Amino acid sequence: MNRPAAFYRFWLFVFCALFVGLLLFCSACKQEYVPKPKAYPRIIFPEHSYTAFNSSQCPFTFEYPVYGKIIKNDSLLLVKKAENPCWMNIDFADFNADLYLSYRQIDSKEKTLPKLINDAYTMNAKHVIKADFIEDSLFVTQNRIYGVFYSVGGDAASAMQFYLTDSLHHFMWASFYVKATPNEDSIAPVNRFFEKDLQHLINSFKWK
Repeated sequence: MNRPAAFYRFWLFVFCALFVGLLLFCSACKQEYVPKPKAYPRIIFPEHSYTAFNSSQCPFTFEYPVYGKIIKNDSLLLVKKAENPCWMNIDFADFNADLYLSYRQIDSKEKTLPKLINDAYTMNAKHVIKADFIEDSLFVTQNRIYGVFYSVGGDAASAMQFYLTDSLHHFMWASFYVKATPNEDSIAPVNRFFEKDLQHLINSFKWK
């Protein structure tokens, strides 16, 4: 037997075996990359606490969270002046959120109750075009305030809206907004927290 030839064949076999083994090892080490789920920053919420709004200009009172700030629309730099001096925002700066309140008086001609309700829907319809669903709940409070509360599901700009009325003289439309790209998962904790505050505002609301 030719010893040099056998020697070379032996080491060629060893080299090939090692090469194949290395390929199999590397293949086994490769794992399919699975992206981590998107995480959202944790928000520290305060204790629910309230203070009263009572202005001589407005025919209503209510209680709102102490971590909110009342901003009258006539103090804002609006292109169009607010229709009524009792239009206002409650600014929750720490949570990048606002509650918009629009008050109107009911009359028997231009501002009937059905028209005011329809106008409110039209004004806010563009903010719920991405809604998965809209649930409405009719309510009457102990202060004899009538209204409907709307819960909007999905990536909508406003997840909670409601109106308040005595059905004869007064009408108030309210919309809660988180000023961020609408994403149901990311803003859900904020909406859940403020739902209690909106319910408190509704239950404490009174017409003068």
